[in-house]
Amino acid sequence: MPRAGPGDAAGPGRPDDSTGSGDPGRPGHVAGPGDVTTSGASAETRVDPAAAAGPTAEDFRVIADHAIFPLTLVDHEGTVRWASASVERFFGWRPEDVVGRRFDAFVAPESLAETVEAFAVIDEAFEITPWGGVGLPVHLLHADGHAVPCELAVITTQRTGLPWYVVHIRRVGYERALDLAVSAMAEGAPLGDVLARLVGALEQMVPESVVAIGDRWSGTRFSVTAGRTGWMLTPEAGAPWTRALETGKDVAVDGADLSGPVAALARAEGYAACWVHPVTLPGDAEPAAAIVLWRTRPGRPTRFAWTTVRRVGQLLRLTLQWDRSRSTLQFAATHDPLTGLANRQAFLDRLDAVAASGEDQAAVLYLDLDHFKPVNEHLGHPVGDRVLAAVAGRLLDVLRPGDLVARLGGDEFAILCERLSTPAAVETVAARVLEVVRQPIQPLPGSSFEVCLDASIGVADVGAESVESVLARADDALRAAKTAGRGRWVRH
Repeated sequence: MPRAGPGDAAGPGRPDDSTGSGDPGRPGHVAGPGDVTTSGASAETRVDPAAAAGPTAEDFRVIADHAIFPLTLVDHEGTVRWASASVERFFGWRPEDVVGRRFDAFVAPESLAETVEAFAVIDEAFEITPWGGVGLPVHLLHADGHAVPCELAVITTQRTGLPWYVVHIRRVGYERALDLAVSAMAEGAPLGDVLARLVGALEQMVPESVVAIGDRWSGTRFSVTAGRTGWMLTPEAGAPWTRALETGKDVAVDGADLSGPVAALARAEGYAACWVHPVTLPGDAEPAAAIVLWRTRPGRPTRFAWTTVRRVGQLLRLTLQWDRSRSTLQFAATHDPLTGLANRQAFLDRLDAVAASGEDQAAVLYLDLDHFKPVNEHLGHPVGDRVLAAVAGRLLDVLRPGDLVARLGGDEFAILCERLSTPAAVETVAARVLEVVRQPIQPLPGSSFEVCLDASIGVADVGAESVESVLARADDALRAAKTAGRGRWVRH
């Protein structure tokens, strides 16, 4: 490290004493905003900060050791010649364990090639920027072996005139979290994967925290959770996340102030505080998601910590908006807008997969409503739509879990029954379907007016054949049922 500081010689850091202008009380001195005094003090008590001694070499060492982000000096051979004390706080390595070893010994394998290549040409960057390199993404190794996402900034020897590169190491922050989230969304990753990346980024940004994210709050529990402590987000009335979601405000609680099962869980896991930031999506009246930080030490968050959490909360809001929009589009592409059932394409895709596997015994039921046309003609299409929606709901209620029911168009429906225990099991399903369709429907709210329908059903087993062949047999069976008098099922 250089031994001289800006205050060690006359210059910008210290006035030349030979001029005598360092004394505010002497002639020739003009008092300015740099002069410091206490209220009511005389001119003799004023202190000119510029006249004070500048930082010593020891001061610089302390400043470097306690820098927010670690510093290292690396020579032209790639050997670490000095490391600040903050290296241990961030990476678990003592400075004496680092000095004398090659810098690339602390680079994770997945980042090694890129890091070596960047350092090999670092001097050439001086022509572009005197800083040499800023923001190189790299994973560095923690003393316990896990990889820590970081960014490196390097000041070249041309800039400083020193025989070492000055390497600033910054653990990834908000920008990296944004990169990870946007990258995952661009890849079409599942919501859980995107949330996991946000969790990991926030844990890097707020050390000594274990983060969980909860989404789709129902008033008692989250339907979606991410993070190692997601399982701890229990539906307790007095839990910090419950309070945050009820009030829409941030909540920070020390372990001593927790109560009930949540307090017991926190003690068992070694957590001393819990911070919660609720997230409300645009258009929603109340928050439905939350970021929960379990802290390994007590204390309330500083303004800086809350700012970090809230910025990640903005990313979470963006992520959840993206997921809702994507889910809406996916649902629209695979479902019938009137009934909410699967549409024709979704049914064909699933049938194709079942036929290709040939593993389970399966069957298709083609269903056409009898006597539905007069409903539209005499009562109008709005009433007809209500009747179709009612039939769809009854089909869902009567079918087994895992059976797929779809509206193919008009008054035609299709059912795919998988994992049938016996060949005759599908006939039981067909009989139940006929029974529920025949029950009167009251399509007009507040009116006792009823619509009575029936159905014709064609049944076909799914074998080792094309989807077209299966559907053709089911359609033939449906026609046979109508020819035989309707209100029945026929199997081909």
